[in-house]
Amino acid sequence: MMSCNNKVKTVNIADVAIDNLASLPDYFLCERDLVDDSTGNVVRTPVRVPSATLFPNANNDNVIGLAVNNTAITVPENQVRAGYIQNMPGANVMQYADGSNKARFLMLGLHTDNIMRVQSTGFVIIPEGHQYIPGTQYYLGENGEPVTDSTITGQKLFTPESSTVLNVKIGD
Repeated sequence: MMSCNNKVKTVNIADVAIDNLASLPDYFLCERDLVDDSTGNVVRTPVRVPSATLFPNANNDNVIGLAVNNTAITVPENQVRAGYIQNMPGANVMQYADGSNKARFLMLGLHTDNIMRVQSTGFVIIPEGHQYIPGTQYYLGENGEPVTDSTITGQKLFTPESSTVLNVKIGD
């Protein structure tokens, strides 16, 4: 066993163990050089860095913007809605998913005028927090609304990992 005064030296990044997490943590432990105002000395200090600081929307590779083409589509602040694209004559129109039309993605909110941010897999971080219960599976309800009742449509949407992180897995 090492005492606190012994230092561990990592020679290569490959020497650091890989954590096989099933979900994104709320924060990461890091080290940072901080100046001690009373002495002027620089002290290396462990700090917690919120995941949302490093990954504003977790995995932005999974987030895309789609034209809405439907003024009735809205996503309440700090919530999500499930949707799909309906092929109509002359246009593809974004619609809320429901029992008759399966969800293909979660709508995260408008990015700019008529462009909706959508995601179908990965982690979504809502930095301000959301209303969903961590650890509870959410399913597709009516009008794209996530619900905990699996009997409405039975289609899985996501599981909240914490008060700010959703693990999106659109399923059957």
